[in-house]
Amino acid sequence: MMLLENKKNTICAITEVIPQSHIVVFSPHFDDVLFMLGGYISELKRTGTLHTKKFHINLLFSKSNYLARSGRENFNKSLERIKFATGQRLLEDQECIDEMLGKFNYRYEILGESECFTRGKKFADSEMEFPHGMYEDFDDSDKEIFRRMKERIRSWAACPDTALIFPIAFKEHIDHFIVREAAVEVAKELNGEGKARFYFQEDKPYGGIATENERQRIDHFISTNALECRTFRYDPEHMITLAFKHYITQVEEVYKIGIRNRAKYLEEVTHADGPCDRIYLYDNGAL
Repeated sequence: MMLLENKKNTICAITEVIPQSHIVVFSPHFDDVLFMLGGYISELKRTGTLHTKKFHINLLFSKSNYLARSGRENFNKSLERIKFATGQRLLEDQECIDEMLGKFNYRYEILGESECFTRGKKFADSEMEFPHGMYEDFDDSDKEIFRRMKERIRSWAACPDTALIFPIAFKEHIDHFIVREAAVEVAKELNGEGKARFYFQEDKPYGGIATENERQRIDHFISTNALECRTFRYDPEHMITLAFKHYITQVEEVYKIGIRNRAKYLEEVTHADGPCDRIYLYDNGAL
């Protein structure tokens, strides 16, 4: 236990956080590359090491009808609404990732799953607009998505010198939860036979507004799967600036609160000299 605590309270150099050269991001939604790995990417740029990584982004739930502050229209599942929302969010996402990684410096694959609200999910009781869900909330559509997600992850698991990045699913947004649990199942089923490494990144802004019970569920997920914590310095204000510059149809003021709260909390618990972010490695025995 003492060794685990020491690891949790150690600040990693950014080059040690993800040693692999190829980074494959399983991004649930159009903003999750920024809200998962934006801090990591900005630190690579700051230290002049971004060129050592190659990014492949899998945009998972790409058929969207959600736009922030649009009220009842978020329950409109018509093709016209999906075209309208998806088009705006796709362009916002690519503009933001272009600024983070450089235009044409990454691969971007759209996988075409229907987002939570296009599947008829309802808002959680939260200051953010999102649907909560775990296994007991899965319907037949969710189960099929889960099965397909496992197949996709398994195909990437054979790649050497590759890091697969998944959300850790603070507050259990159902789309994030599906991706996380599919990744864990694949990692366990491979039993060390895969070559890629599996990482679970804290997803923002959820981590900074999670309740005590929700944080305890994440702690249980971490301990149950023996995840190795890797904490690193980053600038949450830069992430906020990018979010409110690019994701005009997505962000609300609560995003600032969540991002800042979690960065400050990690700074305090690690006794760092500035705000921090955190990712977790699943030891699947890959080389």
